[in-house]
Amino acid sequence: MKTIEQIEQYAKDNYVPIARKPLVDYMINIIKENNYSSMLEIGTGIAYTCILLATNTDINITTIEYSDDRYQICKENITDFDLNCRVNLLFGDATKLELNTNFDLIFIDAAKLKNKLFFDKFSPLLNNNGTIIIDNMDLKDFKQRVSKDKYEKYYNNNQELIKYLESLDKFVVEYLDIGDGILKIRHK
Repeated sequence: MKTIEQIEQYAKDNYVPIARKPLVDYMINIIKENNYSSMLEIGTGIAYTCILLATNTDINITTIEYSDDRYQICKENITDFDLNCRVNLLFGDATKLELNTNFDLIFIDAAKLKNKLFFDKFSPLLNNNGTIIIDNMDLKDFKQRVSKDKYEKYYNNNQELIKYLESLDKFVVEYLDIGDGILKIRHK
């Protein structure tokens, strides 16, 4: 059986982005404070976040991974932590998958240029008292690894997303300086 530390080391060694610990702790608190029981995660990565959330709360998670290689690693990691009964791992393109379940928490941590698309597609599945969290609004690590032009493209995309979300009458949007910067979105 793997440990969280081994998953963290794998992520570091293989340049797999994972949620920062302050964000995971924040999400654990949101889940506990609101008695959330269901979560949708878009972008499983190597299952780091969903493993930590499932082992520290009673939440049931549906998580979507697009990369076949990472999906296989996710399956192994989820099994190693004996979470198959609480983590429903789906393989595929989240923009094409159809879900018909509502969720208390939706965590968007996938292809950053598709965040608006993910929001529009999955926000109707958010329960009335639920929360959507979008990660990597500050792009700190990303900025270190890419060209200035690519960074500016992603930065501008994030700024457009914020303007779009703030224009919606149905939601309250809050930026929080947690981890790599997040948006916390709730129904009004």
